[in-house]
This record gives sequence, structure tokens and C-alpha cells, in this order.
Amino acid sequence: MITGISIRNFRSIEADDIALAPITVLYGPTSSGKSSLLYATLVLRNFVVNPNRQADGFFHLGFMDLGGFDACVFNHETKRSIDIKLSYARDGTTASYGLSLSRSEGVVHLNSGTVTMQGKVPIPYGLNLSFSSTYMDGDEEYAVSWNGIACTVSPKKPTAETQQRAQEIATSLNASNEVVSGIDIAPHRRGFFKPNYAPAAVSTIPTTEDEVASIIINDPHMQARISVYTEEIFGRDFRWYIAPGTATAYFLTTEKKSRVPVYLVNDGHGVNQVIYMLAKMHRIDIRTVLIEEPEVHLHPTVLRNFARALCTFIREENKQVILTTHSELFLTSLLAAVAEGLMRADEIKCHLATRDGKSTLFKEQKVHENGQIEGGLSSFVEGEIEDLKKFLGVR
Repeated sequence: MITGISIRNFRSIEADDIALAPITVLYGPTSSGKSSLLYATLVLRNFVVNPNRQADGFFHLGFMDLGGFDACVFNHETKRSIDIKLSYARDGTTASYGLSLSRSEGVVHLNSGTVTMQGKVPIPYGLNLSFSSTYMDGDEEYAVSWNGIACTVSPKKPTAETQQRAQEIATSLNASNEVVSGIDIAPHRRGFFKPNYAPAAVSTIPTTEDEVASIIINDPHMQARISVYTEEIFGRDFRWYIAPGTATAYFLTTEKKSRVPVYLVNDGHGVNQVIYMLAKMHRIDIRTVLIEEPEVHLHPTVLRNFARALCTFIREENKQVILTTHSELFLTSLLAAVAEGLMRADEIKCHLATRDGKSTLFKEQKVHENGQIEGGLSSFVEGEIEDLKKFLGVR
């Protein structure tokens, strides 16, 4: 699980370190910089997945193009570098992986237990460099060779035991690749807008409806997993079928009380977008899911159900969700889940995003076991408070 992210000079975030949990909620005024935290992780992911491209290519996220390095560096000061580092916990070990990016070069760094490695690479980077380090395991010495993305480990004194141990060390060090690559996003623009789909190629950040439909079609277990959640959230099941003699899959939902099946495209858009999010959440190779404003198109009752479904999801699937929201109801539903014991207080972190001049600042508001949050939720009702003051003549 990713336990923290450090960002320097990315969009409106000049410098901040944000602690993360199984569920992390980012809220605050419009244009306060909440989504920038999500996008920073995708920029780092783009580098890990394919570092052999121009710097501007790392800022193309598939569902949107951030405009390249010059557009994204803080205050458009191109002499600065954009620094993104993820800290993570795996098998009881705390580690971190990060990138310091400028237009023509980058500095990659990995810290995992007793091994710390750093190297400067050109941009684009063809993975043609090697950085060396030594790993001591008791009395045994191991040579570590790292290209900035992945590493190999070899024992100084090869035996069957040390060769096996070298593989274990390499697996631990290469966890950074798995952690960063295991990030996906459900962006604002989401949903299914056709009655049927044929399998299509899936990109590294799949966000189009055809890509997400292909993810559902190609996973024989996903239909049932999605349907379990849609029944809990909406009282509807979800299924797809392939027309005989074709490769065309039709997506349908059935409202359990009326027992009338309809094409997903003809169902409410709230149902539509939740199925899109659930598909992203249940991808086998994804451990961290980023979601922009899950409350869009959802009735308050459904939104409460979805909040509780998230609590079940992170525990049963051992995954992580980082999301932005403008919904006080959604956040209070999560806090109510803590009060009810559906989720522990340490399984959720809440961060209020504000602007101080040009800079975004994230302030953690601690959640207590009774579901109360330090500092309250005044940021959601500031406008209403101002209106009340005017009505009551309060200065």
C-alpha cells in the first residue's frame, strides 16, 4: 500500500508531503489543487511504464493532456524540477521510489531497507544505464545492479542458498515497480454510452469506454464481482452476454423488484458510472485506484451505500482508494461508517486542500474512532454561513 506521497513543483503544489491510508479523501474548494495530487502519481507511473519518451510525454494521461513540462512545473519556472516520490509498505518493510524530472534529464532514487540507490538518467531514457550498490544480509554480500526501474541481485559467494536469497532480495527491491505500475484512475469523464462492445486494445491507463468494457469482457470473474456490489448499492444486478456467432458483448442491468432487464446505456447514469468505477477497482493487477468525485449523478441514498461499499472493498480486496470529492454527504457517510465500526479510524485519512497564494496546501484532519473529524467540515458550508450572516444582519 502507498503510505505517502511527496510532491515538489507540480502544477499548484509547490511543496507538500501527504500521508495516505486505505481510503484517502481530498476535499476543498474548486480549483484548490486536489486532482493535482492524483495526476502526480500518474506522471510517475508513466515514467516507470515507459521512460523512453520526451519529458512532455509523461504528462499525457490518456483521458487528458496536462500540456507538458513547461505547463506543469510550478509557476512555469522551467529551471525548477518536478519531484514526485511515493512511500509504500510491503511485507512489513517501508520503502520509497521517486523521480526528479527536468526537461532533459531525471534523477531516480530508491530507498528500500538497507539499500539506497540513486542515478541520473537522460530524458528520453532507454534503460541503458546501470547503478550499482551492495546489500549485506548477515555475513553474506550481494551486488545490486539497478537501471532506475528494475534491478538484478547476485551473491558474492554463489551457493544454492545465496542464489535463492538473491531472488528474494530482488523481488523486494523491485516492489517499487509493482507499486507504481499498480495505479489506475477513474476520471471525471467516465461511463458506457453504447449498448454493445467488442474487445479492443487496452492502453497503460485505460479510460475510454471501449477499453474499460474490454477489461470487463476479458476477466471471467469481473461480471460477478461487479454485480455483487451493484445489488448492494442499487438493488440491480449487472451482466453481459455475447451474441452467438459474434464477439459483441451486450451490457445489461436488471432492477430486482421489477425484474426488467435493460441495456446499461439506458439505465441511469449513476448506475452507469458506478459500474465503470467498480470495473477499475476490481482490476487484478491494480492495487491503488484514484477516483475523481465519485458522487457525480448519485442520489443521496445510493451515495451512502457506495461509501459503505468502499469500506467493504478495501478490506476484502486489500486495495487502496484515493479520491477527491465536493460532497459533504459522501464524507459524512464514510465518517458514519467509522462510528458504526465498519472501518477503523486509521483506515481513512482526510485532507483539506486550500490555496495560499499560488500554492496548494493539504491539511490533514484527523478522524477519531467515534467518526468525528478534527476541525469539522466548515469548508463545505462556508457559502451557507455567509448567506446566513447576510440574512441575519451579522457582520
